[in-house]
Amino acid sequence: MFQVGDILVKRYQLLKPLGNTAMGHQTWLADDLASPIEVSSQNPKNWLWLNWIYRLNKLFSPKIYQKVTVKLLAFSPQMEWEQFKLFEREAQVLQSLDHPYIPRYQNYFEIDQEAGLDVPWFGLVEDYIPGDSLQELLEKGEHFSEKRIRTIGQEVLKILIYLHELNPPVLHRDLKPSNLILGDDNNIYLIDFGAVQSQTSGTNITFTVVGTSGYTPLEQFWGKAVPSSDLYALGATLIHVLTGIYPTDLHNQDYQIIFEDKVRLKASLKTWLKKMTEINISNRYQTARKALEELQKSQFYQENSEGENQNSIITKYPLNTRIKLDKSEQELKIYLPTPRLRSLKQLWGTRAFLQDGSLTSKQLILTIIIYGLFLAPCSLIMTGILLKNPGFIVASLEIMGGLSFVTISGLIATYSIRGIGGKTCLRLDQENLKIQEKILGLEYYQNEETVNNIVGVFIHQMVNQYKVSINTRKMIYVLGDKLNKDEALWLAKEIQDWLT
Repeated sequence: MFQVGDILVKRYQLLKPLGNTAMGHQTWLADDLASPIEVSSQNPKNWLWLNWIYRLNKLFSPKIYQKVTVKLLAFSPQMEWEQFKLFEREAQVLQSLDHPYIPRYQNYFEIDQEAGLDVPWFGLVEDYIPGDSLQELLEKGEHFSEKRIRTIGQEVLKILIYLHELNPPVLHRDLKPSNLILGDDNNIYLIDFGAVQSQTSGTNITFTVVGTSGYTPLEQFWGKAVPSSDLYALGATLIHVLTGIYPTDLHNQDYQIIFEDKVRLKASLKTWLKKMTEINISNRYQTARKALEELQKSQFYQENSEGENQNSIITKYPLNTRIKLDKSEQELKIYLPTPRLRSLKQLWGTRAFLQDGSLTSKQLILTIIIYGLFLAPCSLIMTGILLKNPGFIVASLEIMGGLSFVTISGLIATYSIRGIGGKTCLRLDQENLKIQEKILGLEYYQNEETVNNIVGVFIHQMVNQYKVSINTRKMIYVLGDKLNKDEALWLAKEIQDWLT
């Protein structure tokens, strides 16, 4: 029905279909034409006399738009009314959610038959999460270690804690490998709330039988989904990812998942997975918070027995650090030396997530200056050669040498001053992330965006040196470039703890 290039409601241009969907359902990756991404997201003070260059560059640069996921449902006579109710409920529930690892609701629309379609269509627009689902990784032959499984389990449980502790609680009811995305930022996202249930305070029962065979506990098939039903689905998902075998192929005659002989695991993780997937609901973990506590506890004891308690390293305050931290319930402030090469990178205009290779305004300005300063003497040299005038050639070489000396001296001075007086101040409050950079007390760079844009905090290692970055949907903010391991782990954990 819909094709690549179609524009829905004069706003969403379809780029490619995502996954396989049932009849009457379609899911697309699309450009939001009402949300262009600014080519130059850094905004230091512009040179007014070169504004025309910026405008010219902006005019001829290809436009980049925010990517979104568009879910479509055909309202046909063959469709069961319950399908429409679930679709509408997904939109309503997503509107009320605010979690960094759940796609954000963006829009809901209707395309009526007057648009030339056989039946009306309803559309739900949400954030697009670039990455691969755990199902896709399995199909590619990806191997999941025990440590990786523990990490995935903990991250998903944190999402479930958020959902289950809302008032009223929100149950996902269709947790499985294809609905868990390992994002390009290496974080786990929970997607597809098409089977979601928002429980009222008066009942824990839903009469809509939804879910996927193998990941759905028996009580859910009886229309009695509860928070621990999502825990069963997570346990079955992790077992599938570990063994590569569908849970239905691991059932015994009592529908219990038997996996112990299929994979080698520490006893603590086996015990935890068995309790997550107990058929008898009373023997299962009752809350996501309790399941997370038990998983972390088992990991703690395991690491202690191996002499590698990473938790103690992460929480250790580094001695002799140049990083200063000031935090309260309202905001977190971090002061640290600025990497020496940051000035040169910012001068060139390096920015994150620029996919089309086009020049930013600063890059274009710098290119013009370099060409103007160095190509002009080169042209004079060539002219001297053609005129066979040695004096002209020597003079041109002297001009070029002088320019090279001034340029190199300027770079060395910038590098040296930056190392002595360069400071970065990062401030996080409930709504905004703000970063300021100064040299000898003079501000030369500032940027600000919303906390909701943050997708993750990461540690990067090069030999024995570390740096921490905060990745957002627009930028990568690098904090330090010569941190030791203790500093990097401590700084990353402080930021993550404050954000959560």
